[in-house]
Amino acid sequence: MKNGTTPEMADVTAADNTFKLTLIPDADLLPRLCTLLQKGCHVRVKTGCSLRELLCDQFGIDPEYVRKDIKVFFINNSPVDNIDEAIIRDGAIVALSASMPGLVGAAMRGDGLSWMRSSITYHEEGGDLGDSEGVIQLKLFNQVMADLGESFLVRGVYVDSQFLMDYFGRFGEDFWAKDLQMLKNSETLSRQNLHDALKSYEGMVRVSVKRA
Repeated sequence: MKNGTTPEMADVTAADNTFKLTLIPDADLLPRLCTLLQKGCHVRVKTGCSLRELLCDQFGIDPEYVRKDIKVFFINNSPVDNIDEAIIRDGAIVALSASMPGLVGAAMRGDGLSWMRSSITYHEEGGDLGDSEGVIQLKLFNQVMADLGESFLVRGVYVDSQFLMDYFGRFGEDFWAKDLQMLKNSETLSRQNLHDALKSYEGMVRVSVKRA
């Protein structure tokens, strides 16, 4: 896999077998770790289903939360009007957000200003819709990230090793002063160990969180 591209099943399977990073953080650190979902992580899914089925059946998100609290749905950077008709394909980019401010936010909502979004709305591409296992990129924003981020980290996400090294490198001493246990597979890591392990490894890392 090249940087900036969607990983394939072989890439995430390699992460499962080679580099599983388990984080056991102080509760105060969880909101900051959830920002990883805003940057875009990758998750295993069953493809060929609707966006609603992905969210409710595979991810276990409450249907009422999907109906009332997620206001903006994107697939491949295009807003989705009907989550029952939008089909999830291998390599898709799925983004979820609560209400966004201003005129742009009004236009991006599913019940928003259709005349502003008609040219950018997501349309199905046709072709084979058979279900199989695949990998998508998932991005969560604002309140949706705050509400759902931890559940995805507990489930486990896949992140490029070099991106992850840069991500952790941006945290200051106030972050690292908190209680954070880190394990690579079953080996305990220090902050420096983590940096060195990520720097020397090229590929996807499976990142998951356990509550202390």
